Amino acid sequence: MPTVLAVDDDPQVLRAVRRVLEGAGFTVTTAQSGRDALELVRQERPDVIVLDIIMPEMDGVEVCRRLRADPFLARIPILFLTAKNRPTDIAEALDAGGDDFLSKPFEVIELPARLRALLRRAPGGALDVHADYVVVGEMALHITRPELLIGQTRIQLSAVEHRLMHYLMLHAGQPVSTAELLENVWEYPPGTGNPKLVHVHMRNLRAKIESDPDEPRYVRNVHGRGYIVGE
Repeated sequence: MPTVLAVDDDPQVLRAVRRVLEGAGFTVTTAQSGRDALELVRQERPDVIVLDIIMPEMDGVEVCRRLRADPFLARIPILFLTAKNRPTDIAEALDAGGDDFLSKPFEVIELPARLRALLRRAPGGALDVHADYVVVGEMALHITRPELLIGQTRIQLSAVEHRLMHYLMLHAGQPVSTAELLENVWEYPPGTGNPKLVHVHMRNLRAKIESDPDEPRYVRNVHGRGYIVGE
């Protein structure tokens, strides 16, 4: 059974998360502080983390940053479960390395569904089938490792950036809309999902791969239609 670390300073929220996830077949460990969470992650190496933002001493954003800075823990998927749902709060959480977010209060069926989607896309999941490259022009994306080659330059991507590039490169030459990316990269049902997820991760991706992110060469905008890789 997949193992989940749920982190929240509110014990009632943790009880609700445990009840929902155990009922869906997950094994759940909980922590009520950021420092306890970091210790448990190092000890137990959960498959996925559900992380609150607002916590005393060390908030969830800082926990996420520290995990992403640790090469042994950096690829564990993180879903932010939070009452802070302003665009600036969401952007900060995603910029820190979060893969997805869900607002409180959450629908009982949605939380386990979001976690299953993250696990399918995690290393060892659906993308890790063939150790090979997808090549478009001077770009070569390794399918199983989150790295992109542009000429002789090797760029390390986050798990989400890797999935974005994989999807865009598989559809090279075709404009891909934000809605399509939410549906196929994040696996949201059609017409759902927050476009901010795509916009923030695309901005971070361009900061890594473009010499001038304001005038992108590799992932370009097509007005009114989305993003395109290749001609």
